[in-house]
Amino acid sequence: KIRTDIYFLATELQYCSEKVLTFSLLNFKIIANGGAHMNEVNIFDQLLEEQNGYIRLIDAQNEGVSKHSVLGYVRKNEMEKIAPGIYISPDAWEDRLYSIQLRNRKIVFSHETALYIHNLSDREPFSPVITVGRGYNAKHLKDNGIVVHTVRQEWLELGLTKAQTFTGNTVRIYDKERCICDIIKNKKRMDIQVFQKALTSYFSDSEKNIHNLMEYAGIMGVSDKVRQYTEVLL
Repeated sequence: KIRTDIYFLATELQYCSEKVLTFSLLNFKIIANGGAHMNEVNIFDQLLEEQNGYIRLIDAQNEGVSKHSVLGYVRKNEMEKIAPGIYISPDAWEDRLYSIQLRNRKIVFSHETALYIHNLSDREPFSPVITVGRGYNAKHLKDNGIVVHTVRQEWLELGLTKAQTFTGNTVRIYDKERCICDIIKNKKRMDIQVFQKALTSYFSDSEKNIHNLMEYAGIMGVSDKVRQYTEVLL
């Protein structure tokens, strides 16, 4: 009798221990999942802040967030898909230049678009203008009405800088000196009024850098032409 009671008591204790252990593990799992969820929310909030209301799927995945979680966040917050893997918050201003940059990290805004951002032109181009290196497949850009210039690969980052669009987003762009060399080199393709306005605005700019201008001109093979304008307008 005593042995039987001891056996049932031991069995009951084992059952209770297993239940407690199971409950503890389940409780830990719930806490862990909740922590993971909070961490993902923080990641989304940080990405939205850094990119002014935009989220790229690839950026979230690089932070360890699954595609499923990203799409769930997008649906929950009624974000709009503006391109494959790119979403914008409903309370953010859509910025076409920034959207193009997010989809094409290697492009550089140049020529008329860069002139406008640098305030060297008061005419906003109807179509965004970019520059890419040789070998870059830009068909999808041209199909979307974007003007594409192609240069030698070694020229692609000559004068490369960053600037803010008029909605406050940061994009890759050429500096003023590279812009002047570009429009002089491509004068036949430029609107004459935009061309003249850019030159007069640049040479009256107190922050112009003639040293860099002539350095770029030498690399791009337009030294003589740039020097002629410099002698007349300075």
